[in-house]
Amino acid sequence: MKSYDSRTYSINDFLEWDKAGQLELNPRFQRRPVWSDKAKSYLMDTILRGKPMPKIFIRQKINVSTRTSSRDVVDGQQRLRTILSFIKDGFVVSNRQNTEYGGLRFSQLPEDVQAQVLAYEVSVDLLINLPDSEVLDIFSRLNSYAVLLNEQEKINSDHFSPFKVLADNLGHKYNEYWIGQGILTAKNIVRMLEVNLVADLLIAMIEGIKSKKQIKKYYDIYEREFNQDPLLLEQHFDNVIAVIAALFPEGLADTEFHRPHVFYSLFTMVIHCLYGLPLMSEPRKQLEGNAKESARNALERVEEIFGSENTAELSPSEQEFLQDCRRATTDEVVRDRRTKFLLRLIP
Repeated sequence: MKSYDSRTYSINDFLEWDKAGQLELNPRFQRRPVWSDKAKSYLMDTILRGKPMPKIFIRQKINVSTRTSSRDVVDGQQRLRTILSFIKDGFVVSNRQNTEYGGLRFSQLPEDVQAQVLAYEVSVDLLINLPDSEVLDIFSRLNSYAVLLNEQEKINSDHFSPFKVLADNLGHKYNEYWIGQGILTAKNIVRMLEVNLVADLLIAMIEGIKSKKQIKKYYDIYEREFNQDPLLLEQHFDNVIAVIAALFPEGLADTEFHRPHVFYSLFTMVIHCLYGLPLMSEPRKQLEGNAKESARNALERVEEIFGSENTAELSPSEQEFLQDCRRATTDEVVRDRRTKFLLRLIP
């Protein structure tokens, strides 16, 4: 027999249940630590933007004799605590996450925005009159099919800075680009590897070339303080992609540059030419205007290097570049050498 029912309720419904004492946020089912202020702000920013949030599980207990119901929240307590606290003017959304409504309490929002928040619909699975043992069994079964989070998914679950938002937005913005150029697959993108790639590239733009292993370190640093202009970084990122498109009008899918680690070096090479890459000792080169054609021709040497049947015929620097594309490809030293090699190809 079916023991659950899927429904949607407005935030105002939860508010009314809370006022009537019919909503129980039961700590014995709490599985995660209390949320940080940044996490709370990020959830309310999500709601203010009208974007969906994960489903909530509620055990509805029906008292037949009194014909009343109570609702025991078994998963989603922190989300509901956060929402109810915001509605009661308990905190404000961060200016760093929402420039339009940041710094305002719920009662200070325009009335139409307050109405939209109260009308926001939350997806709920109702577990009808189930005992604790049954509830725990359901969650055990759900978790049995859950895919373990990869590093980027773990990072995204507890970081909320403007850097995280920028990496997310750019990753999604170029969703078709990553797939069309053969850089990532649709399956990669489901696991957030496009966000991981963008974060890696943004770190290079800000700090200079770093090992891929340091992505988590910089997420942590930027969570505490991020003094960059996200709009300017996005503009620079867009410009780099545009220059790459001009250099390779037929796309990257049929070139060695579609490989993520080789694409990283192409991207950092273009960054340096356009804006200067922190800590890069090589001189900047021209890639636009009359220099575009010569740069495009020069980069064709990469295809010749990969296609060489006798590596002994390659120069020492070309042999090193080929090895750097095959071993320890995401180490800082190797990345630095690859970018310098590409820069030296450009006349």
